[in-house]
Parts: sequence; C-alpha cells; structure tokens
Amino acid sequence: MTGAATLKQRVIWALTAAIAIFVGVQAIVAYLVLAEQEDRIVDQIVLTEAQRLVHRVEAGEEVTQANGDILLGPSLQGWVGAGGDVPSVIAGLAPGQYQLAPNGQTWHVAVADSSKGRVYLRYDATENERRVYEFGSVLLGLWLACTLVGYWTARALAGRVVGPMVAVTDRIEAWAPGSPVLKVERSDEAGRLIEAFNRMQDKVEQSIAQEREFSANLSHEIRTPLTSIRTDAELVTMETELPPQTGLRVARIMRAVDEIAATLETARAISSARPGPREEVALRACLDDAWSGLAERAHRAGLTLTNEIPDAAVATLDRYGLLMVLRNLVRNAVDHAAPASLRATWNGECLVLADDGPGIAAQDLPFVFERYYRGRLRDSAADAGEDSGRRGLGLAIAKRVCDLQGWRLAVSSSREGPDRGTRFLLRFS
Repeated sequence: MTGAATLKQRVIWALTAAIAIFVGVQAIVAYLVLAEQEDRIVDQIVLTEAQRLVHRVEAGEEVTQANGDILLGPSLQGWVGAGGDVPSVIAGLAPGQYQLAPNGQTWHVAVADSSKGRVYLRYDATENERRVYEFGSVLLGLWLACTLVGYWTARALAGRVVGPMVAVTDRIEAWAPGSPVLKVERSDEAGRLIEAFNRMQDKVEQSIAQEREFSANLSHEIRTPLTSIRTDAELVTMETELPPQTGLRVARIMRAVDEIAATLETARAISSARPGPREEVALRACLDDAWSGLAERAHRAGLTLTNEIPDAAVATLDRYGLLMVLRNLVRNAVDHAAPASLRATWNGECLVLADDGPGIAAQDLPFVFERYYRGRLRDSAADAGEDSGRRGLGLAIAKRVCDLQGWRLAVSSSREGPDRGTRFLLRFS
C-alpha cells in the first residue's frame, strides 16, 4: 500500500482549493479595480484643477501666495513659472500628466503651459494609497476567513460524499474477510473498496468452484449405481421370458434410469454454466419421452396430453436441456392445472404447451419463474387441502435452462372466458 492521501482528503483539499481560488480571484479583482478607480479619479481631479488654474492665470487673477506657492487643498498644490519652491522632480517635466513616487510618496502631477509661464499641479495621493493598502489587507483577511470556512465545509461535504462508500466497504469487508489474491496498490477509500470487491469475487469464485465440484462428484457417484440398475434390467429382459406387465415395469425402470442420468447431465451443465452437446432432436418424440416419466402421476391427477407436434418437426439443440424444460412444464401442469387437458403444438418457430386449467392470477403471472415463489402454490394447496408451506422450483429451473441455452420461455394465462388456462411458449434461437 502506498502512503497517498485518502479520497476524503483529496476531496477536502480540492474543494478548499476551489473556494480559495474563487475568493482569491474575486479579492484581487476588487483590489485592482479599486486601485485603478482611485488613480483615475485623482488624475481627473488633477487635470481639471490644472485647467482651472491655467484659466485663472490667463485671466490675470492673482493665484500665488507670498512664497510663490498655490495651495488649492490639503493635498493639492500648484506653481506658476519658476516662482515658488517647485520640487526638482517636477520642474523639468514637459506638459502632461504623471504619477511619481519620490521618497516613498505617491504624487499625481499635471503640467500645462500658459502665457504667464508653465503651470505645475501636484496631488499628494500617499494617504489614498494607504487606504487602498488597508482595503487590500481587509480583502486578505476575508480570503483567509473564507478559505478556513471552506475547509470545514469541505470536510463536512467530503464526509457525506465518501461516507456511503466507506460504509459499503466496511460491509463488504465484514462479509468477505481476509486478503484478496490481487493486491491493490492504493490505500484510500477507493482502494479499500476495490480490495473488498476482489475478496468478494474470490469468495464467489470459490463458491462456484465448490458447486461445480459437488455437481461433478454427485453425477459421478450416482451414475455408477444407475448404470448397474440399467444393466441388470437389460439382462433380465434378455435372459428370461417376462410376463407383459413385468416387462412394462422393467422398461419403465430403464426409462426412469435414463431420465435420471439425463437430469444429472443437465444439472451438471447448468452448474458449469455451459450447455450440453447439440444434436438434431425430434420434438414430438422428445415431448413423449418427457411425458412418459410422469404419465402415471398425470393419470392420477386427471391430466391428459394431446401431442399435435408434427413428426417432421426437428430442431438442433441440447436434447437433455429440452427434456428438463418439458418435464418441468408437464409437472407444473400436473400440479396446478389438473384435472385438465394439455395440448402441445409447433408452429415452425416456437413450441406451445397450453392447458385449460384454472389459470394463473394476473398478480402472480410476473413472478411464476422466480425461485420459491409461493403465490400459485398457495392456490393449488388451498384447492387440494394441502400444506401451503411446500415449495417448488420447476418453472425457475426451466427458465434457468432456457436462459443458459439461449432460448426464450414466455407465459400467458387467463382465468375466465374461452381462453381460460395457461400457455407456455418456448422459442429456440
């Protein structure tokens, strides 16, 4: 970690510097404007008085005192010709206006010609300059005060701005303690937040890796006894002459084993976030396979299937994934639509499964694909007199598989009228 300033400190200094620069610029402009106005006013006064003095001299008016000086005011003094005690720094000046600074003083001088000689007029602006400097000192004090107030204001604002980030960082650090794999070379609040996110990402990746490992181990451990069961069932059918009913039961056992294996394969694909292998799949036969595992349960519930998918309907996709989706949609119809009829159609673009059951309430329809959503379970449990605490994941799993495969699964439903029932539309991309 480097010893750089924290984000809060940088915000404080940035706001303080902005306030200080803004107020400082205003103070400098005010000071320069005042000084310039002071000089212009004094120059105008000196020029006007010089012109009046020339007119008085031209009119023959006696303007000089006994010593030859002309005292026009506390700070304004004039001379005509070489008479009087004309300061040496003024005596050699040509006609015009000047600003001089002899011996630390500030003089505004006007020189003009007349028929009685050259006219000199001097305004001692030293006191004016002192007042301008005092005004500058006041501005400097105001600048320091505004900067100090701006600093404390910036501290308060920085605490409010950076505070939420610090709170989020503390929560993440508490949720994912330890050290991240990737180090962050900064010690401010942003660095702490990035480091906390790195730790959280490490923890999430570790959880995903554990989930994938568990899924792979489970698939491997269960697949071995399933293979043994299917092999024994095949040997039974090959070695002995079975009664018809027994043969059907053995065939059902083999189909159930195949379904469990396919489910494990799809579950493993879901946990690894990778779809299974793609192949050409006959959609009608795939739906029949999904129905066969639930046919007995559907018969008890009063659900019948009408498969109107053409035999020629073929799509290139993950067969295991499609089986899982169809199996969950059929199971949903058994649990929530029965007694009813389920009709499957294919329009060349999407697969439609529609039932004429009680339908889904409008307020529940947007949430049917959410995990652990209990709205429809509550309705079915109330109708069947079951415990409403049971929960299902069928539609959520179907939606998850569709998202993984890049398919679109949509639902519409009505509780009255000729369109009463629920329709699921599965579109393959």
